[in-house]
Amino acid sequence: MNTATSIETGTLRRQDIIEYEPLLKTALRAIIPFSSYSLMFPAKTPEDMEADPLHPFGRAALENDRLSLPLTHSDRLLAVFEARGVNPEETARALPFLPHMASLCLEQIKIRKSAITDPLTGLFNRHCMHQALIREISGIVGAIMPGPEAMADDSLQGHSACFGLIILDLDRFRQINDNFGHNFGDRILVLAAERLRAVCPKQTLVCRLDGDSFGVLWPQASRARMSELALSLGAELARVTARFTPLREDVGVSASIGYVNYPQDLQGAQFQKAPEEQAWLVLEKAEKALSTAKAGGRSQIYSFRQILTQGGVVLDVMPMNRLIINLGRSMDAHEGQRFLIWSRRFNGSETIVGTQGDAIFGHYPPMYKAEVSLVEVQDEMSIAEVLVQSDPNWTVEKGDKLTLLDDHAGRMEQREVQPGDRTPQKDPLTGLYPYRDFLQAWQSVRGQAKSFCMVLMRLETPHAERTPMDKMKEEQFFQTLAGRVETLFGPEALGGRFSVNCIIYHVPGLDQEECLRIVRELLEDERFAGLEKSVGIAAFPFLDYTRSDILENARKALDHAEFLHEERIACFDSVSLNISADRLFAQGETYDAIAEYKKALTVDEGNLLARNSLGVCYARLNKYATARTIFQDLIALHPDHIMPLYNFGCACLKDGDPVAARQAFEQVLTIQPDHVYAMIRLGLMAEEEGNFERAWNLYEQVRAMSDGEHLASTHNLAYRYLARLAFRRDDRDTAREYLHQAITANPQDAHSFHLLATIYLERGDDPEIAESLARQSVHLKADVPAFWEVLITALEQQGKTEEANQTKIRAAAQTC
Repeated sequence: MNTATSIETGTLRRQDIIEYEPLLKTALRAIIPFSSYSLMFPAKTPEDMEADPLHPFGRAALENDRLSLPLTHSDRLLAVFEARGVNPEETARALPFLPHMASLCLEQIKIRKSAITDPLTGLFNRHCMHQALIREISGIVGAIMPGPEAMADDSLQGHSACFGLIILDLDRFRQINDNFGHNFGDRILVLAAERLRAVCPKQTLVCRLDGDSFGVLWPQASRARMSELALSLGAELARVTARFTPLREDVGVSASIGYVNYPQDLQGAQFQKAPEEQAWLVLEKAEKALSTAKAGGRSQIYSFRQILTQGGVVLDVMPMNRLIINLGRSMDAHEGQRFLIWSRRFNGSETIVGTQGDAIFGHYPPMYKAEVSLVEVQDEMSIAEVLVQSDPNWTVEKGDKLTLLDDHAGRMEQREVQPGDRTPQKDPLTGLYPYRDFLQAWQSVRGQAKSFCMVLMRLETPHAERTPMDKMKEEQFFQTLAGRVETLFGPEALGGRFSVNCIIYHVPGLDQEECLRIVRELLEDERFAGLEKSVGIAAFPFLDYTRSDILENARKALDHAEFLHEERIACFDSVSLNISADRLFAQGETYDAIAEYKKALTVDEGNLLARNSLGVCYARLNKYATARTIFQDLIALHPDHIMPLYNFGCACLKDGDPVAARQAFEQVLTIQPDHVYAMIRLGLMAEEEGNFERAWNLYEQVRAMSDGEHLASTHNLAYRYLARLAFRRDDRDTAREYLHQAITANPQDAHSFHLLATIYLERGDDPEIAESLARQSVHLKADVPAFWEVLITALEQQGKTEEANQTKIRAAAQTC
């Protein structure tokens, strides 16, 4: 490896002292007790602390109960640790040895840094990335799963509401190692790491996963921001070149990129997994997006969502209108999903050359060949059935592309029987229609019944574990079931294969309760024992749903059944609607979620989950008066429930009614004295009124509880607000110490970074440190003018006039 281009991971920087300050404080306090401390970053070593042969780590200075201790590493003074409240007598005896002890504490930081960083590039390692994913997911989970504990106000939550993960891989890097040697390849990796550092926002976590793969975790990043960053990274890495001196050849690289967004790219039962498992799942999804990008050629970028919506390809064409496609469970494909198939040829622009040699440029109109439904989904591929073909003479071919249809967008459910439609044919073994034929038969009979039920029954044998014997048992199950159903449901029941492991029935003349009774009787048959089964039932009429909507309701009921533990049979009801709304809320579709929550309440006015979640949705949309009314109604129904009461206080506060808000928060503390968010809200209100002492006492109570058993998010909030009060009292040292604690608890706290940068700027010790902190605050929250002002001042103090002027222009664009 060329050491001139490598990252010096064995050394410490001043920035490391700030990042690892809690570890440093703990280590030094074990050596010499103190009451408080501060860090100074002098431009040069003070004369009374200079090193000499007898004191190679510098000298410590003691004045009364104040100790000044140099922090030296690799012959560089990184900072001066000033401890107050030390014991003068004990400290005086240890004074000659303290600088050496401090250097040992710095070695602990170096070891800690080495444990979480890659030795070649200096980026964080894979283990660090996984731990960061767990922390992010743990903080978000409570907010993305609405329910009785969902908070209407997320401004106090010490975590981001979402994040994005990018994984990129250098294209054809093995050829570079083979052709130019591994040492040269290491130089390329180091250069790539430097470009990633330069391009990625300060709040991102950039790591080297393994080999030539890198990861970027970006808290609070939306799909749009992840797409922009992925494009920037691809363009920047394309500029990476290194000269291979022996051949006088410049070698460049490119990168394939895949990314995933959380929580948008997770669904349903995936949220029930532990944060550790969800972290692995997020990594797998990002790697799957990367694999899809690499399959498309060099320099390609794919999001995980694009795999399912745009990345489908026909792999093979089978008899009986069946296709094999490249989408499986690992891409979140599932049975029943619909896709349009597009020609790989007639899709895009075309140049036609005339007889005279003149060229005509144009675009083909969008034309699809067929609509298909997935009938069997495996891990990496699926089998699809052609439902509708636009032109019988225009056949589906290998390589044709697929695009996902939204729910309710399928043509087969909505269409009516057409003259000339072929007669639906049943499978001779089971007596069930293939799905396409079932839909056609269903269209003929659904309008004849004033009431009917749709039933979906699914066997839950994991696809990866299905042996040939299991498949045979499934077919025997469906054959036996078909005979029993005709007896119990009657001869008018219409049955079909929704997918390989799921059957569907249209049962006219039955209400939902009678249908449920028959299904239970049906599944009590001893011949069906030992098979994992889920059943979803939906009835017509129901609310304002049309006949064609009932099939989708049965699908939602089947999703509902997955959440049940013993009897996995669910009827489409208020809970089914609530689960559907939760999924929409988690994906950021707030307005659609509101519509579903309202329907859930229409079915069951006492649905606490739906009512509180509806209020949360309106509060997130800044419709505080509406949210306030919803929470008030909920309090009347459940006067002892904490969260609606707290949410009501937040809505009142945002709606300009501090009196009602204070009463609500105080009532919360009456019911639950250790409710930290109510304490913080009351503290903030006391601060605004100028009652700093009451605010301080409330924040101290939160800090004391957070140091014990509460979450790190409240720990961060307590220290942030204590630091702000200390700053107002001109106690800069206490404010700085608390701000470091706040940032340690939540590295995404823009306000703490800003206030800490302000303190370092006021001291004039090291404007470079102030610049670094100010950049963090600006990257985290770019719409606050005060954050930009501190950054500009820090640049000006360092004489970076041109950069300061450019920053002023950027600030104006971001805050206008």
